[in-house]
Amino acid sequence: MQTSPIPGFRPVPKTGVIYVMSEAAKHGFHYEHPAWANLGQGSPETGPLPGAPPRIANLTIDPTSYRYSDIQGNLDLRQKVADFYNQMYRRGKASQYTYENVSIAGGGRAALTRLAAALGNINMGHFLPDYTAYEELLSVFRAFIPIPILLDFESGYHVSVEALRKEILGRGLRALLLSNPCNPTGQLTHGSDLKAWVDLAEETQCTFILDEFYSHYIYDRAPEEPYRLVSAAEHIEDVNTAPVIIVDGLTKNWRYPGWRVSWTLAPKSVIDLVASAGSFLDGGANNPFQKQALTLLDPALA
Repeated sequence: MQTSPIPGFRPVPKTGVIYVMSEAAKHGFHYEHPAWANLGQGSPETGPLPGAPPRIANLTIDPTSYRYSDIQGNLDLRQKVADFYNQMYRRGKASQYTYENVSIAGGGRAALTRLAAALGNINMGHFLPDYTAYEELLSVFRAFIPIPILLDFESGYHVSVEALRKEILGRGLRALLLSNPCNPTGQLTHGSDLKAWVDLAEETQCTFILDEFYSHYIYDRAPEEPYRLVSAAEHIEDVNTAPVIIVDGLTKNWRYPGWRVSWTLAPKSVIDLVASAGSFLDGGANNPFQKQALTLLDPALA
């Protein structure tokens, strides 16, 4: 790690995979090179796939899209995201998401940064191992104390509800950040176990921030079983009172990482807070691509 010769700056490490990518580039790696394959980035194949919907090749930008986007995101896209989750995970439930439960940001890290900036003076838990950007991201903000929770290889990096309850109560956690499915372990929590997590968040009044960017990458089904997606949204009772926040986007599940379009689903009060944070952190997501994203959130397509 290099220190800056310019006064006032601290050493800032690259996340592990980004460091490896930059070093590989020095040795000739690029995505079109036939002798190299990237097995570590977590980035999806972005080209055409057999049986998949056609890729978007052209973008038409109307003059209104030259303006800044609203900090909370394009209103039509926010409602489209809400409709997608209601149709996929919340059919028949009294409590439904609306655009007021959705905030759009410029990618997953921007969404998580907004959330981190809005947290108060709390103990904030996160698993180890988990997504490599979490640890550095959480260390930047001084309002809360990041507390790592070590997971064991012997248990397959799985944590039981009982063990998680003990961690939350014993460490006084008021928030917990985790990815599901987990990057990099692949550990998936679903079904009754995921419902137990949602119930635990309510029971302990600890806000669960769930990074669901790999929620379409489910590999534990038998070949004859229908394809399925996984989201905590299926198990939330009241979308405006449950302390459960979901972050996802076009990056992995829709295979458009370069578009930098993500969303946060949360109680209305939280959406107002992350919008305020976005007003000084990033100024809003890419405006033209938000409008194009409307075409991608058809459940039949996803």
